[in-house]
Amino acid sequence: MTSPLRTTRRAFTLMLGTALSGGVAACGLSGTGGRGITFRMGLRTALASGETVPGEFTTDTGWRVRLSSGRMVLGPIYLFENASPLQASRLRRLGEWLLPSARAHEGDFFSGGRVLGEWDREVVFDLLADGGEARVLGRSPGIAGLARSFSLLLQPPSKALGAEGAVLNGRSVLLEGTAFRQEQRVPFRVALDFPPPLELQRVDFVPIEAELDDEGLFVVEVQPHRWFEGAHFDRLEAPPGGGPVELTPETQVHRALSVNLRRYTAFAGTWAPA
Repeated sequence: MTSPLRTTRRAFTLMLGTALSGGVAACGLSGTGGRGITFRMGLRTALASGETVPGEFTTDTGWRVRLSSGRMVLGPIYLFENASPLQASRLRRLGEWLLPSARAHEGDFFSGGRVLGEWDREVVFDLLADGGEARVLGRSPGIAGLARSFSLLLQPPSKALGAEGAVLNGRSVLLEGTAFRQEQRVPFRVALDFPPPLELQRVDFVPIEAELDDEGLFVVEVQPHRWFEGAHFDRLEAPPGGGPVELTPETQVHRALSVNLRRYTAFAGTWAPA
C-alpha cells in the first residue's frame, strides 16, 4: 500500500517536474531565457554575521549557541522565475507563511511562475560536516534565465535514503548543542518532525537572484542562526542529575524552532557561474 507521505511527495515532484519540462518544451532550445541547460546544485551551512565557524552564533535574545551536531532532510528543491511576494513586506501574519496560498494558473505554481531548475530528490545534510564549504549534490536540469525565488520541502527521511537516513530515526531534523548566557549554560537536544500535509512541509518564496546557465552552481544556504530567533533558553528546566535538556514540543524553544524553520528566512541561495 502506498503511504500518504510517499503519495504527497510524488504529487509535489510530479507537478513541479511537469512544469519544468513543459517550460522547456514551450520555450524551445534557442535564445537566453528558453534554452535548456544543466547546472549543479549544492548545499552549505551559512555563517552568521561576524562568525567564522558554522553552527556558532548569538541569538536575538542574547544567547550564545554552539551546535555540536546537526542533520536534516532537505528536498526536493525548485527554482522559480517570479520574485518572492514576501520581499515587499517582511511583516506577515503567522498563517501566511505557515500556510501559504497555493494558486496555480497559466503554468504558475504557488505564484512562482515557471520552474527554471530543480533537484527532485531528498538528501540528508550534515550542517557541520564541510566547515562552511558547499557540498555539491549533483547535476540538475533547468532553463536559462533569471531565477528570483526558490522553494523546498522539509520532511521525514524515506527508505530510499537507506543507512544515511536511518541515523535520523524517522525525524526531519536532529540538533544538539549548548546555549550560553552570562553564567548560564544549557546543553540541549531536539528532534523536529515535518510530517504531511504538504502545506506544513513547504518553505516557499525564498528570494534569490540567480542567472541560470550551463555548468553554474546554485547553493542552498541553510541558516541555523535564523532558526533560534525568539528562543528563550532560560525557560527550560535542567533534568535531574544534569545532562542535556530534551526540547519537547511543549517547550518554547522547540516551538520557536518549528516555526522559524518553515520561514523563508531560514534559507538563502547563491549562484556562481561556471
